[in-house]
Amino acid sequence: MEFRLANIGDASELARVHMDSGARQAGGFMFRLGRRFLAGYYRTLLLSKGTVIVCAERDGHIVGYISGTLRAEERMPGLRKRWARLALAALPALLRHPCLIGEVYKRQTSGSVETGSGFIVQFGPHQEYWAWALPGSAGALELQRKWMGIMKVLGVKHVLCEVDRVNSLSERAHKLCGARQLTEVTTPDGRERLILEYDLLQAPLAAKSAAARD
Repeated sequence: MEFRLANIGDASELARVHMDSGARQAGGFMFRLGRRFLAGYYRTLLLSKGTVIVCAERDGHIVGYISGTLRAEERMPGLRKRWARLALAALPALLRHPCLIGEVYKRQTSGSVETGSGFIVQFGPHQEYWAWALPGSAGALELQRKWMGIMKVLGVKHVLCEVDRVNSLSERAHKLCGARQLTEVTTPDGRERLILEYDLLQAPLAAKSAAARD
């Protein structure tokens, strides 16, 4: 298993892994917009300042990754600059499932977690998506340790992320890695969503990942 930073040429592979992971994840949403959309989405993220995506690679193929940013407040403006391309890429999925249009709109106008009105972290260091395609959790835990290590080297002290309560596997994984729950919010469509925080001044994964290697 090798770990490395993602580059622009990985967008399609990231989309593939996201499609697979999202389809198996309770409450998954973005995979429903299609692989073409996801490839454009990750291409946009990788062109944006502050994006940090770490990949796990085996036999030349990406088998997992964690995406996030140093500055979540720059994510939506960057995506809006390419909204026409992304909308075109998502059009086939939107035509098949018009209900997705409302969900996309709600996510774009989700508000700020800091004010208590939102359900997506929109400011500061943020871990966005954690995907893993192989059986077992050892590599996934190591991937998390690598991503958090890079954020710490970059001077980050705290990282926020969110997970739907229905996605109990992700909730347990984050808490196993040392995340603590800050608050719980309810989305406009009634989903219970947890806002979690990692304190990088501690070493949440050191012992657990060493005990669970491939």
